[in-house]
Amino acid sequence: MLSNLDPARHAAYIEAARRLGIVPTTNATPTSARAPLPDDPSALRDERFELTGLVCPACAWVAEQVLASAAGVVSARADFFGNSALLRYDLRTTSADQLAQHLAPLGYGLRPLTDLAPRSADPVASFAFVVSAVLFMNIMSLSAVRYAARLGWLDQAPPFLAWVELGLTLPVLALAWLPALRRSLAALLRRRLTMDALIVVGAGAAFALSLAALLTGRNDIYFETSAGLLTISLLGRMVEARLRGRALSDLAVLLRLPVQRVRRGLGERLDYVAIADVAIDDEVGCWVGEMVPLDGVLIGAPVAVSEAFLSGEPRPVRKVAGDLVRAGSSVVEGELWLRVTHGFAGSRLRQIADGVNSALQRGESALRTADRIAAWFVPAVLVLAIAVWLARARALGFDAALGADALFPAIALLAVACPCAFSLAGVTALTAATALLFKRGWLVREPQQLEALGRIDHLVFDKTGTVTEGELAVARLCWRAEPDPTLLGLVLAAEQGSTHPVASALRGFLVEQQFLPPAVASAEDLAGTGRRLTTERGRFVVGAGHHFRDRFEPADLVAEQTAIWFGLDGVAAGCFALRDRPRADAATALQHLSAAGYRLSLLSGDRHSTTAAVATELGVTSAQGDLAIEDKVAWVEQRRAAGERVAFVGDGTNDALAMAASNAAIALARSTDEALAASGLVLLRGGLSAIAPLLQTCRKLRRVVLGNYVWAFAFNALFIPVAALGGLTPLAAMVLMWLSSTAVLLNSLRLRSG
Repeated sequence: MLSNLDPARHAAYIEAARRLGIVPTTNATPTSARAPLPDDPSALRDERFELTGLVCPACAWVAEQVLASAAGVVSARADFFGNSALLRYDLRTTSADQLAQHLAPLGYGLRPLTDLAPRSADPVASFAFVVSAVLFMNIMSLSAVRYAARLGWLDQAPPFLAWVELGLTLPVLALAWLPALRRSLAALLRRRLTMDALIVVGAGAAFALSLAALLTGRNDIYFETSAGLLTISLLGRMVEARLRGRALSDLAVLLRLPVQRVRRGLGERLDYVAIADVAIDDEVGCWVGEMVPLDGVLIGAPVAVSEAFLSGEPRPVRKVAGDLVRAGSSVVEGELWLRVTHGFAGSRLRQIADGVNSALQRGESALRTADRIAAWFVPAVLVLAIAVWLARARALGFDAALGADALFPAIALLAVACPCAFSLAGVTALTAATALLFKRGWLVREPQQLEALGRIDHLVFDKTGTVTEGELAVARLCWRAEPDPTLLGLVLAAEQGSTHPVASALRGFLVEQQFLPPAVASAEDLAGTGRRLTTERGRFVVGAGHHFRDRFEPADLVAEQTAIWFGLDGVAAGCFALRDRPRADAATALQHLSAAGYRLSLLSGDRHSTTAAVATELGVTSAQGDLAIEDKVAWVEQRRAAGERVAFVGDGTNDALAMAASNAAIALARSTDEALAASGLVLLRGGLSAIAPLLQTCRKLRRVVLGNYVWAFAFNALFIPVAALGGLTPLAAMVLMWLSSTAVLLNSLRLRSG
């Protein structure tokens, strides 16, 4: 953009950019000295970055605090498990480069995150570990010679060996100890003690003891202990990162956009461009078997597409010119040409990806046990280590206070007490479960509800569209007296804009009969069970029977049919009889849930007789019809007040409030926006038979998380006293801590297989 300007304007733009800090310069006006910029939503950017250098959840907290305090940052959210940060910042005040400069002194990196790309191992961390491991092995070899001389196996060890060990230990300190020290100090400046502090103090104390002994001519030199603590710490971080990557790998594969380049039409010719280069209103083509990469409106001949990935509906859907085609659909028949309406960032595929990422972040926020524990646990461990050191110094004599016999139990205590397992106990299990459920067709919107679903004992299902196909069709039209066709036009007008399955069925029937809606005011929704119009003839209502003070029963109306009345001023003039069928897998799915011990109920705003008939067909013993929105909410609240744990499965606007009132809520893929917003989980594909495996996974998740926390607590309860009493060397303590964290990760990864 700047290169196309004349020199004078070019210089003016550059100067303005420097003054605002967009272009980094030492002459930029300090942020504190600038006048406050006026609010401008267009200047705010929401962007996700990759965070490098994180070694524990406390690191994510420190990085988050640093970013949040930077000028121009509106909000910051660091995600340790995903190694990412979600930032909202003002482009007029700061930039990505400046934000990265804020983190650099702490040893953290910030760089743009390639959407849905798999992350490779951090090369800096790998290099630090490899170098430290090689140096540590050499230090161990040299120290073995000194130990042999001390034990009398050799006459004398060369005096220079200890100095060589010192020289080999210094690079290990630079690679592992100094970065941890920077992180610890940064957290300390914010009045926070992190898990890094334990390693910093332990390894630093071992090095200081050895250096003092070397300078004063004593024999208690233990450089291998300091280097070993740091090397094992780096190894633990790498193993944790690899296992975390395995937990995330399923999501990375599933969410990665399979289309990188697209076919774009330019008049009579085609060109192939990267998906990021496609603009709104560009024309994009897809052939049979290809996945549609972007949302758009069909502009060519009719085609058939499969939306199984997005909605779970296996049958191809016919699309005609003007219809919306969503990214993620697959072309089944025909040559598809669409005009792009949203870039990938606004597509349904991206919404699913963002939904998974947001769910993981919310789940990590809810399960940040390490942060909460470290707030009191780390200071307590430091105090306990000092107490152990002072007690042993008093018992051995204060002349031995700086010797290995007094210091090593305290150092071992610092090493073994690192609460890394707490930080991984919940988050790793949650991520593994989320990845597994996504493979099975579930989008987890609220991870907290996974725990709730593991404790559910009562499942409540909406009828229309949930346990039935939701593809209602008008079986017949009944009149109370003489037919009045003008009322059918009012029915069509009232149902305009409604997404309810009943409205779709009525519109399809009336349009086929060539009725036209009159010009009237827009309709008012009646709590999801009807629609009301104000006309010159009076108040016209179409909906459930309870909206009429005077209704009639159509002749030969069978229990399985849904009755929808219409009329003026509370008097029903006619009635539509609609038919619907239960889903193919509904009976089997509900029978399995009942056999598993769950109580099942069926609720509906439809007639009670219709609801009861469907419930009987599906084997559900509890059914209630003629329920308005507030009735469903009251029904759920009564069950919860009685001590039951209720999960609501629904798909309509009239289910949303009852879903929100439940312990957990499940929505189907074709649900209304209100139902999706109220749900904690969304079934993207598959039928009701997917609910039983979901509940099994949620129960297993609870067991795994509980087991992780029990293990972490038991480990600390057992080995902290052992270390305090001198029963562990520092290296053994560090190995045990690493094994504890690895055990938690491996236990969580069991969820990946179901």
